Amino acid sequence: MESDQLRRLIATRTPLHSTDVLARTVLELIASGEIPPATRLPTIRELAHELRMSPSAVAQAWRMLADRRVVETRRRGGTIVTGPPSTPRASRLERMLRASTGMPVDLGNLNYDSQLLPDPRPALLSAIRTPRLHSLDPELITPELRDAIEPIWPFHAEDFLVVHGGMDGVDLALGTSIKAGDRVMIEEPSFPRLFDIVESVGATPVSIPYGPDGPDLDVLARALADKPSAFLYQPFGQIPMGRSVTPAWIENAATLLAGSSLTVIEVVVMPFLAEDGIPSLGPYLGAQLVQIQNFLFSHGTDLRVAVVGGAHDHIERMWFKITYSSRWVSRILQNSLAFHLTDAASTATVAAAATTYRQRHTDFINALKRRGFDIGSNAGISVWVPIPDEHSVCTRLAREGVSILPGFLFRKQPAAPGHIHVNGAVAARSADFFADAIAGASDFGLTGPMFSGRRSK
Repeated sequence: MESDQLRRLIATRTPLHSTDVLARTVLELIASGEIPPATRLPTIRELAHELRMSPSAVAQAWRMLADRRVVETRRRGGTIVTGPPSTPRASRLERMLRASTGMPVDLGNLNYDSQLLPDPRPALLSAIRTPRLHSLDPELITPELRDAIEPIWPFHAEDFLVVHGGMDGVDLALGTSIKAGDRVMIEEPSFPRLFDIVESVGATPVSIPYGPDGPDLDVLARALADKPSAFLYQPFGQIPMGRSVTPAWIENAATLLAGSSLTVIEVVVMPFLAEDGIPSLGPYLGAQLVQIQNFLFSHGTDLRVAVVGGAHDHIERMWFKITYSSRWVSRILQNSLAFHLTDAASTATVAAAATTYRQRHTDFINALKRRGFDIGSNAGISVWVPIPDEHSVCTRLAREGVSILPGFLFRKQPAAPGHIHVNGAVAARSADFFADAIAGASDFGLTGPMFSGRRSK
């Protein structure tokens, strides 16, 4: 296509002369094939003149397209279309599932012990007695569930919303808070699913290293200069580190983020394990924050429910998206969770399960420490084990029928030193056996010096 024709095509298809609209227009033209791969886009100056926009606004649109990986700018070669946007794939999730396929023992993924779940039958029987059963009017959250969740929420939430699991909540919160090409700060290492979701919504992840107290606030402060749109982190039982942010971190982070336009998204994968409460920025940043609590691990995969609580504006945007696609959560599921959260037998069962998981986590960490591993995990179920060679250790354990997850899945980019992720709640049922297996696969002497990220001499 001639340069003049292409310029006119873009101009006629761009109804509003703004950066966002221009980027979306060109993205749609590339996706439809009207602008084929290898096409050289008009120069910034030429298109700015055609659209009567500033060159900086057009340049920003081109950067947004580059972030979506549909164009690339070549030195002295202009901006070239590389191809249509690819369908988002949960590549890390696929690798996590493949790692355990056919394996007798899966120690890497977030499996739970089904024997520790509360009995679902009383909850379901109670839920189907709601007088609003089969009403055509959807509800953000049923009155029963709101009454059950509000007293135990870690801060005053302006509104609540029920979604189909924690990752559904993250997808909705991000998808309604950012636009393609925006930067999203995310702790590293982090739960692989979170990286998948950030990339699937077209955002650019900005890694914030996890430090002794939580995500590194010095790095976060520097990242704020690039105007990120959101900050996504796990305040409790962080996967894969198995740690929680400290009270001092909460206070310092609140001071740093207060007054910004940033959306803060807190993800709590296993709230029932938080014996001393869930740390949160909510009391300080209520107007710009939502917290997502997932109840899958404590109540089972078929009660696929998570609750989002926080600022009304954020909840409202998420609700509009839900009603548009008719994906609101059944009142039966909502009121089943309400029953579990208030029934004495159910709450006792979940509390006993939490005690068991915490003990298993501690037992497995202690088993690793006795074999010389330096383990910093202390919350949740994840154990982040430093090892000399991720690939070697995972391969050697796989030969024995044991699946673990390599540390690179939990990072934006592979980095040294190596780590593996182990589900301590599962491993601790045979803590010494699996600790021996990991030590042996690491070629790590059972009486050697403390291991701190590199193989001991």
